[in-house]
Amino acid sequence: MSKIDELEQKIIKQGMTDEDFAEYQKILKRVRGNFLKRQHCYTTAIQFLPEYADQAIKLIKYGLENFEDDWFSTYTSYLYIGHIYEKTSDFKNAFASYQMAKESLGTDHPEYVKEISKDLMWMKLHIDSFCYSQELENYYSCYVTTDDFSKSFIENEFRLAIATLVIALHHGDMVEAKEALYKAREISKPNYLGKLYNILDRHNYKESFKTTREAEDFIKNIII
Repeated sequence: MSKIDELEQKIIKQGMTDEDFAEYQKILKRVRGNFLKRQHCYTTAIQFLPEYADQAIKLIKYGLENFEDDWFSTYTSYLYIGHIYEKTSDFKNAFASYQMAKESLGTDHPEYVKEISKDLMWMKLHIDSFCYSQELENYYSCYVTTDDFSKSFIENEFRLAIATLVIALHHGDMVEAKEALYKAREISKPNYLGKLYNILDRHNYKESFKTTREAEDFIKNIII
């Protein structure tokens, strides 16, 4: 195991002290190419425990600010920062990070724009307390055009159901709203297997469903 691998394993488990960070910067300079330098930062940081979120974000931002690279590592860096904020329920900063990820794509990567729209949609719902906005519907409309495989993961099914519910209620489509609410509640049950169960089971993979307390409260308390 290399020195950088050893240090990464240490800070993933124990957090990153100032001394660790200084040592990491020194070792990182030996890594060839700015893409790999950034990749080390964000693939390490995303594995930090939630209590070390500030340190994880600091590490990714170090890679962004010190090693100029192309769109992909920029996109992934902001995407991972958003994921870290989201795990700590800092939805506003997660939303801002996902916006930065989208901006890094420009107009040349439509499939990535569709995928990041899913995260923007989900954070917008949380920021607005599951109320409708045109911006929400724009993100929804973009994400639903992505491939069916992506939309078939349990977590994504659930997010789409919630967004469909909010949008349908705004437009007065009570039939679609009731269907979306029923679907969201079914997905949230422990025994829900998902559309990809048979495919994933053949590869010995089982999906785990996690959502936010805010989303759970919303579908629990809403009455149509």
